[in-house]
Amino acid sequence: MAVVLKSISGIPQPAFPIPKGVVLADEARTARRRFVPATLLLGSYSLVVLGLGFAFHPGTTALWLAMGVAFWTLLEYLVHRFVLHGRFPDGPNFLKHRFHTFFDTMHGDHHLRPWDGMYINGYLDAVPFAFLFAATAFLLTPYYKAPAFVAGLLASYVIEEWVHYSVHFCFFKGRYFRYIRYHHWYHHSRHGGERAFGLTSGIWDRVCSTAMPEELRYRTRARRPRQEPAAEDALPLAPPSEPLASEPEPKLH
Repeated sequence: MAVVLKSISGIPQPAFPIPKGVVLADEARTARRRFVPATLLLGSYSLVVLGLGFAFHPGTTALWLAMGVAFWTLLEYLVHRFVLHGRFPDGPNFLKHRFHTFFDTMHGDHHLRPWDGMYINGYLDAVPFAFLFAATAFLLTPYYKAPAFVAGLLASYVIEEWVHYSVHFCFFKGRYFRYIRYHHWYHHSRHGGERAFGLTSGIWDRVCSTAMPEELRYRTRARRPRQEPAAEDALPLAPPSEPLASEPEPKLH
């Protein structure tokens, strides 16, 4: 199977319908198995550092943790928009070539096959970066400051990856999951490839003017607007275990 190069193909449209023979339960299991090792490693680091911090310096630890979580929301948006959706053409110099081989292959396959468990979550590729951040943090400040900030980043990353998993394979009830599932599937639609980059919230999309249209945000709320969007403006994709939307309003669970 050929790898999608963003500098050549851009971000592809999803290949629906799902090919025969694809079992979504198996794809979900693949995605879970890939991310469990990183969850255990990064989660354990965060729990130990934050546990010690809250035991001896609860106020300072809480402040640095909150800063780490807040910074993650911005980092999540920037990485998704400018790295995962960025184009990195090949070039003659070493740095440009390495950027091409490392970043240009990222994320295109996920958009082409959003049901593929191999491309839903990260694997252990984040662990070396986490180790570098954690080691640097411990060298700079006591464990309840910068290390707590990094713990907030890493815990947020783990949560974000499981939220991403959930919007592709699960149907949780509740206003937040209703919103984030619709938000992310709009991003996967033919209209949303350059919108809705937030993976756990739409905060930075609204700040940076990349949010999905307001009339579609109404669809995630309890009350509907007086006038529904036209059928051609509705969400073009439903989650992979549902049929493609053919009515003006996709069914949300």
